[in-house]
Amino acid sequence: MALEVRCRDAGMDCDFMVRSENESELIEFVQQHARDAHGMDIRRADVRDMLTEA
Repeated sequence: MALEVRCRDAGMDCDFMVRSENESELIEFVQQHARDAHGMDIRRADVRDMLTEA
């Protein structure tokens, strides 16, 4: 099952989207994007809340 996260779904004005079947990898990638692009530290639990099935 593939999972995805989109910044727009979190209310950001950003076209970032990531999709992966590996939840842990996806969470780390989203955390890195949040730091690099938005200057935000986001908890793993918060990323899990953003996950949707692709």
